[in-house]
Amino acid sequence: MKTHERAANLALAALSLAPLVVKVNPNVNVILTACLTVYVGCYRSVKPTPPSETMSNEHAMRFPLVGSAMLLSLFLLFKFLSKDLVNAVLTAYFFILGIAALCVAKSFDAPIKLLFPTADAARPFSMLGLGDIVIPGIFVALALRFDVSRGIKNCYFNSAFLGYMVGLTVTIIVMNWFQAAQPALLYIVPGVIGFVAVHCLWNGEVKPLLEYNESKAEGEEAGEEDTDSKQNKKEE
Repeated sequence: MKTHERAANLALAALSLAPLVVKVNPNVNVILTACLTVYVGCYRSVKPTPPSETMSNEHAMRFPLVGSAMLLSLFLLFKFLSKDLVNAVLTAYFFILGIAALCVAKSFDAPIKLLFPTADAARPFSMLGLGDIVIPGIFVALALRFDVSRGIKNCYFNSAFLGYMVGLTVTIIVMNWFQAAQPALLYIVPGVIGFVAVHCLWNGEVKPLLEYNESKAEGEEAGEEDTDSKQNKKEE
């Protein structure tokens, strides 16, 4: 773990404990916590060895076939059986499935949002959904991995991360201006994509960015390592 990564981890831990000791502005707390979480997560996504494949091409190619088979089955059911009977069975199925999903959702106690205490009695907490961190965080992490694959030091990562900070800050400003909750992704997504788009347009690297494929990059790295190992063996 590099020094800046260790510092970001310590800062995030300190920020989590700070409200227990001192008064922290909730707006600043929201911005710093989200940004530090994205920063730490992005660098943790860069692994020295590529992750194992979780879905093969064969499985991906089966999806259209399975979907077509399901549609054909429904067509045959409506064709040869009573429409009222099929509708009754499907209604009962989705009704039972919906009740089960609702029971699971009510009993499912998981951290799906972050609450930041405020001094306002009307609004005791400021809330930030985990989706506002995870969804744009994936994009920022991919920008970092694109930089790493090309041997560039934080080129597009800086743009994406800056766009995330600006988008989140605009969200907080609009929320306080109108005194109403705001969908953070409405501001974060244009910020992240916009900053990266302007940067790659300025560098004239739109095509390499859009064509970036981690599987190809990993394959090329593995091929280069095999070639180097063979050459070393020959020299020995």
